[in-house]
Amino acid sequence: MDVALATPISLRSYGGAERKILEAAELLVKKGNNVAIYALPFTHSHSSKLQINDLLGGLNINYYEGRHVKIDADVAYVVYAPVIWRMFEFLCPTIAGLHSPLLFPSKEGFKTFSNPMLIIKRYRSPKYAFSFWYSVMFKNWDLSAFDAVRILNLCFDVKHKRVFCIPDWVNSEIFRLRNRQKGETFTLFFAGRHHWEKGFDVFLKVASLLEKKRYKIRFLCTGKGFGSVEGKGFLSDEELAKAYSEAHLVLNPSRMDTVGGVIIEASACGTPVVTTPIPAHSLNLPLFYAATVKEFVETVIKVYNLWINEREEYCQIARDSHEKAMCYRVERIFPKFEFMLKSASGKND
Repeated sequence: MDVALATPISLRSYGGAERKILEAAELLVKKGNNVAIYALPFTHSHSSKLQINDLLGGLNINYYEGRHVKIDADVAYVVYAPVIWRMFEFLCPTIAGLHSPLLFPSKEGFKTFSNPMLIIKRYRSPKYAFSFWYSVMFKNWDLSAFDAVRILNLCFDVKHKRVFCIPDWVNSEIFRLRNRQKGETFTLFFAGRHHWEKGFDVFLKVASLLEKKRYKIRFLCTGKGFGSVEGKGFLSDEELAKAYSEAHLVLNPSRMDTVGGVIIEASACGTPVVTTPIPAHSLNLPLFYAATVKEFVETVIKVYNLWINEREEYCQIARDSHEKAMCYRVERIFPKFEFMLKSASGKND
């Protein structure tokens, strides 16, 4: 089968959606499919700006980056971005993949995007506001141009004649339990872009308050560090899995999300996660939930005390996290993605 994977963001940004597109391409090629990736020449701010050759390596995948490209294949899977997706011209059946948290705003998201000053302060760009409000008003109409739609979580309501609910998968050969024991210095880790919707500002406030309380905690994040928070820079998947494994707790204070890839990956590595109680994070995992900075601080202290005083209880939570996360492993989830592609292409024989 000839499969086209299209994304409005260059693979050079290598964020969550870009990672999954590349993973899907690798898995499809291994199954004997012909795969090409098409991207528009845009990148996220604060992204790694990697080189395409480094990402593709020796994979037999064609990569095209540019505007107004004609795409012809048996089926095209498109990372949906309002209006921008129309810069591609499709000559084949299409599936819209709804990966962006802007498509499913939280109450706090609505509050932010209703205030022009907050948008300018937090994003420094009107494109986020446009994408947000266009999706709120016209998303279902825009999606009607696709032959099918993929959502990552059943909590998201989309009106379309053909909807597939398929969560993101986790590569359990990389994100796994490791023999190495966690260090004695309690480590709190944040993974993701330093964007408002990811809640990086919350992580910094939590770190500051815990430091003032004189807890012996090490604070780490991907990307650039700030103050007492050490930045680990860009991490490959292997390095990210190692960072998850060595941390004692992962803080995931996302204000808007689609499924919580960080949550699933960290859990697969046997590291507990504290996250926000938004619909996208209603996962079958033993998670800790917090809605405010104060609640996050209290939860970190709770887990810290478990590690110090109730080590076996902490370790049981870690084991349960890993076991439940295996429901999202590639072997269980990716066949559903393949079925979706074949079904939309008409080649599901």
